[in-house]
Amino acid sequence: MRKTRWLIAGLLCAALVPAVASAQRTRDFEDSWFWGVKGGVSTFAPTFGETETSATYGAEWLITRTRGALYVALDEANLSAVSMVFDPTADGGFRPVQVDKLRRVSVAGLVFPKKFGRFRPYAGIGFTVSVLGEAVPLITADEETVDDAVFERIDDRSSQAAFLGMGGVQMQFGKLALFGQASVVPSNSRFLLNDSSLGFFEAGFRYNFSSSREGIR
Repeated sequence: MRKTRWLIAGLLCAALVPAVASAQRTRDFEDSWFWGVKGGVSTFAPTFGETETSATYGAEWLITRTRGALYVALDEANLSAVSMVFDPTADGGFRPVQVDKLRRVSVAGLVFPKKFGRFRPYAGIGFTVSVLGEAVPLITADEETVDDAVFERIDDRSSQAAFLGMGGVQMQFGKLALFGQASVVPSNSRFLLNDSSLGFFEAGFRYNFSSSREGIR
């Protein structure tokens, strides 16, 4: 009889341990505030230029609910490229422009439709503002300066606000989560680095620092 009781207790423990672990993983995700860092590669195409790639890095915040989250990120692409703006005084009618750095602020709403063990795929849409760190017209040896209109065209094309689409997967280990994600910004000919769609492919980690609701835990 004693052996039977021990056997039943063992079976109950074996059944409860996975459930408890699953519940803990759920608590470590739901109604939480994650802080994270990331790095990766960006793809872009300067006006009249070929597609190029550059390293990118940044920080992000993820505020979760049960199956959704608010995503906020700051990042910078360490790029250097030559773009173009219209200039009737330049050869070919276009003025080369040296462009360095790309900084972004992004906000998106994400959906985590289903959990597969430690894995949570997600997708979402949002809004991003991109600003060039520096954009300078290039002049030839026999030129002293360029028209003010050229500087105005460069300023007009040195930033953009656009929609953002993204998708990825997060793998959870307690409060620590690893992730990989991709995001796309549609092309915009009025931005110096968006002659075709901007792409960002990133990986990093997030850590659950606190609950996003008082009294949840």
